[in-house]
Amino acid sequence: MTEKLYAVLCQRHMDRDKTQPWLFWHAYWSNKTGEKQTGPYKSRRKKMRTLCRKAGVRYFCFHALRHSGASVMESANVPLGSIQRILGHENRSTTEIYLHSIGQAERHAMVVFEEARRKVTHRVTHNENPGEQELSVTH
Repeated sequence: MTEKLYAVLCQRHMDRDKTQPWLFWHAYWSNKTGEKQTGPYKSRRKKMRTLCRKAGVRYFCFHALRHSGASVMESANVPLGSIQRILGHENRSTTEIYLHSIGQAERHAMVVFEEARRKVTHRVTHNENPGEQELSVTH
C-alpha cells in the first residue's frame, strides 16, 4: 500500500459519520420496505475506483487489503489463530490461503537479484554488420 493510499484511507476514516457502524455506507431507497435506508455498499467497486484514482494507484478491490493485512500480521509474528479470528475464518486452512509470507532467504535473494540487475550491462546490436558500433544499454 502506498503512503498516499494509506493517507486517503486514513482521512476517510477520520471524516466518517461516527453514528454509522460502517466506513463505506450510503443512503438508498429500499424496494423491499419502500423507505429510505442506510447501509453498507453491496458493491464497493465504484468507491474503490475513486479512492484508487485519488491515491494515484492502479485499481484493486477491498479483498486485496484483507490479504495484505493478514500477511503484515504474519510478518509481525501475530499467531495464526489470532489472524484467523480477526478475519472471521472458521477454518485455519482458509486463513493460511491469505498469508503470502516471504521468508528471509527469499528476501535476501530478491535483494541480490536487484543489486545484480543494476550492475549488468547488456549489449544490444542494432544491425548485423560486424564493423558497426554496438549500443550499450543499462537496465
